[in-house]
Amino acid sequence: MASHHVITKDYPENLSGGIMVCGINFGYSAEEEALDAQGKTKAPEPLSFFSDETINNTRFRTRVLNWLSGWGIQLETQPGKEGPRERAYWQTNWSDTQTRSVDSHEKINFETLVNDADGILELIEQRRPSVIMFVGSQLIEALNDIRLRERVETILGPRPGNAQIVRSKPGSNGSTFKMLLQTFGDTSIVSLPHPQTIGLINEQVASFSLPEEVRAKILR
Repeated sequence: MASHHVITKDYPENLSGGIMVCGINFGYSAEEEALDAQGKTKAPEPLSFFSDETINNTRFRTRVLNWLSGWGIQLETQPGKEGPRERAYWQTNWSDTQTRSVDSHEKINFETLVNDADGILELIEQRRPSVIMFVGSQLIEALNDIRLRERVETILGPRPGNAQIVRSKPGSNGSTFKMLLQTFGDTSIVSLPHPQTIGLINEQVASFSLPEEVRAKILR
């Protein structure tokens, strides 16, 4: 069984064919950094379903939920109200490291992602998600790197071609962002900008056209 860190509770709905939400690595808040400097550790919160707002209510997850809502995909946030749809989601990160940012002392770049791929690929092979939501554009690029491609296709199935690029509507300053869509076998991959991307607003993510076959998998 893969040992890669998952911060969502295990359910039958997410252990096979679920919706994987994957960021770059595990965040490290200013509070955690201060505690670490004092030789203290913060007790981990209990695991729960992905959208439970009472557990690990991070800015990352809040923004992902806002983006899903912009596509008309509503998830329950109160414990006790979750159903199969909520239980299908599970959250992890490509790298099992914990840093304040991708530019901190343990810099994360494209080469780092490719070199750190073993854990996430083992986890994908174990759970075989029907949809992978990458949050951070370099993740789908790493998945397609020629050094990983044969292994990825062995796990997920054949790669029919390059990712499709979908552009957002322009922001107030005229800037646009892109969503990348790709399929490996039966797995649909949706690649979104990182939530901290400068200038990105929720309305622009909502303007991305989500394919109906992907929406159907998410709304099952």
